[in-house]
Amino acid sequence: MTNTTPYSEELVKKFKEDYALTAEDFWQLKVGKKQLWIIKHNALERVATAEGIDWKLECLSFAPDVVVKCTAYKAERYVESFGEATPNNSSNKFPYAMAEKRAVDRCILKLLDAHAYIYSDEEADDFKKQHKENVDNEEATDLINSAPRVE
Repeated sequence: MTNTTPYSEELVKKFKEDYALTAEDFWQLKVGKKQLWIIKHNALERVATAEGIDWKLECLSFAPDVVVKCTAYKAERYVESFGEATPNNSSNKFPYAMAEKRAVDRCILKLLDAHAYIYSDEEADDFKKQHKENVDNEEATDLINSAPRVE
């Protein structure tokens, strides 16, 4: 099928089944010879709600290099992670929001034992850019294929 890990494939299938996520919540990103599964931020937040995951945030560094620490809890287990947004790794005009999303998404994925097997779309601007290019190419192909044939 694709050049991803079997565990990544299992996780995507589980997320779709257990949390009513759809194919629109995921896409694959080609990085060299590997394919990475990417999940949308809002889908991860829906999963966190379903799993009863809570978190608290702390801003550790301020503009232009923003660092947010997230501590997330699920029952008796907790994890910590950091999200960062700098002019070098984000074109987003809201660096605090971007750093928060990155920190929260990393914690959610860690609590679900999916970190490094599924990546958040907030991890890198390139993830979204490549996805948009893929979607644009697919839409263009669909339009071409659905256009009436002139003979």
